[in-house]
Amino acid sequence: MNKILFLALIIIFITSCNGDKKINSQFILINKVISNEYDLKKFEYKGLSNRRAADKAYMLELEFKELKGFNIINFWASWCYPCIEEVEDFNDFIIQENSNLEIIGINIFDDYEEAEKFILSNKPDYPNFFDETKTIPIEFGVSGVPETFFLYNNRIIYKYVGKISSDKISEGLSKAFTYVENNN
Repeated sequence: MNKILFLALIIIFITSCNGDKKINSQFILINKVISNEYDLKKFEYKGLSNRRAADKAYMLELEFKELKGFNIINFWASWCYPCIEEVEDFNDFIIQENSNLEIIGINIFDDYEEAEKFILSNKPDYPNFFDETKTIPIEFGVSGVPETFFLYNNRIIYKYVGKISSDKISEGLSKAFTYVENNN
């Protein structure tokens, strides 16, 4: 009986996994105000080629109640290959969008040194922070990485689970904008 149960669990696991190892990504409506403040450590961008990221990293105080308009928050980890791939998508989106929209990266699973190596080797063009207390994922409802959140005036509108592309970033902003327009 134990062998049959074991085989059944293996079959369920295999059939639930996508053969090409892509995550079944989707937008999930959240509609939740972020009420807590978090003491997040800013990464220093010394030596990176993009001054925009450096300037933003030093100027930005991450107080969620102060986030106005539309913002994107991306949770990542240094060992997460899709997280590495997303950096280029976010950088490309920033170039294409050319707006005041704030994209913020937050590392939630690493020690500081590993997260800093990720920043130095992948060169995101947006500010990134380190969650020393590992508490911010609880309020956001992060179940893994990568996950991207679309906010409006410190309210989470949508969450995107899995690796996000430039097109999906645009789609998420459009969905968030439509939701805000129809519900305010």
